[in-house]
Amino acid sequence: MSSESEWNQIQSLIDQAIQQVTQKHLSDVEIQVLKGAWEGKTYDAIALETHLTVKYVSEVGGRLWQLLSEVLGEEVKKTNFRQALQRYQPRQQTKSSQTQLCCAEIDKPGALLRIKAPIQFGKTTLMANLLKYAEQQGYRAISLNLRDAVKDDFESLEGFLQWFMASVTYALNLEIDLESHWRKSLGNSKIKCRTYFEKHLLGSPLVLAIDELDRLFTYPLIAGEFLGMLRTWHEDAKTKPLWSHLRLIVLHTEVYTQLDINQSPFNAGTEVQLAELSIDQIKAIAPQFNPQEILAMVGGHPFLVTQTASQSTSLDELLTSVTSPTSLYRSHLERQWYKLQSHPALIETLSAIAATDEPISLSQFSMDEIVKLHDLGLIQLQQQQVSMRYSLYHQYFRKRLGIE
Repeated sequence: MSSESEWNQIQSLIDQAIQQVTQKHLSDVEIQVLKGAWEGKTYDAIALETHLTVKYVSEVGGRLWQLLSEVLGEEVKKTNFRQALQRYQPRQQTKSSQTQLCCAEIDKPGALLRIKAPIQFGKTTLMANLLKYAEQQGYRAISLNLRDAVKDDFESLEGFLQWFMASVTYALNLEIDLESHWRKSLGNSKIKCRTYFEKHLLGSPLVLAIDELDRLFTYPLIAGEFLGMLRTWHEDAKTKPLWSHLRLIVLHTEVYTQLDINQSPFNAGTEVQLAELSIDQIKAIAPQFNPQEILAMVGGHPFLVTQTASQSTSLDELLTSVTSPTSLYRSHLERQWYKLQSHPALIETLSAIAATDEPISLSQFSMDEIVKLHDLGLIQLQQQQVSMRYSLYHQYFRKRLGIE
């Protein structure tokens, strides 16, 4: 492949990745700066070629590296730009096949697609790809993140549904008097929500993605009613043409088990569980490390493998500093710790598993707690035994829980 052909592929890859985050294509200046960086040129040389000031080229570059750090899941600088992209490409191959499967699903009237994976496994990126595809098909496509709701929104089912309806209305850029609908409509809050969708939102295909669904699980009364409502809407699509316009995508880490299985959306529709990276992908992303050692330390977790691959230090050094304020994995591990705080009963179970280097019999634990820890990606199950999933988690939680 010629260097020009290679650059054209790289430019297309970067443009698509950035568009998923910003909804904008690369500008001409950004392309010139990126190409110069790809060819190993200094900012002075790029400025001379583009007839721009060195200061301006440097500012454009700085913004690009910051944006690419967010998009690629690792710290990107001018000096590691090429290597970061080479690590990114193998991950995109897997995502591409998953995206095709999911796109075929949301083309179906009344679809319910459940994307399930541990923290930072790529759920939100996949969702962005699906919404882009939906828009290309002429569908209205929006996403809601339950992290945008504040504590007051969860004080009652009525308050939560009003937040939900207002968020959908805003995302669709509609000017509808929601308060008037709520005041004049008959029935309970779920019926008002249903009639609002029927009157104002379901005239044509609508793809609605709900991210961070797990946040509902700490509010059992709201979770049960809302999830049951989504299941009912999905079932209605089979017999009511109007509801077939709605295609739902829900993103979650765990499954809400406190709901009658016949009312739960978690045994309906199509579930997609994001897979770990293969050993060949790990080799491509982190060629400087032994892939078996990477597997033992962080498995095939896409984000953790990428973070690890960006380092030149040894894996042992990375492991010994997991609780340090400067740890490479600090933000990810703190998110896992925060997640556990909403499940106090899980901490005792996790402590028992982390306290030993050997697998433990499942018979010692509540299966409900084991399932939740497995959903969070913290443990692995094999032959009726359980152990910590990665040595990174083992080391971190031993220290965090004060286990000697």
